[in-house]
Amino acid sequence: MPKPALHVDPSLLQDCAEVVDVPHRFIPYGEMADLWAIDRLNSGDCRRGKRAAIKTIKALVK
Repeated sequence: MPKPALHVDPSLLQDCAEVVDVPHRFIPYGEMADLWAIDRLNSGDCRRGKRAAIKTIKALVK
């Protein structure tokens, strides 16, 4: 019996968003907190889990 074809949704292999661009002006605290939160999601939490998932998927699909 032939081995079934492996399919991986391409969105799973896309890397996380880049870091937030900080404007060159005074940034009020509320805006700064929002930018920081977005940056943490993009570069911190997402990157750690996503890189591990991408490496695992690529190893399994080989």
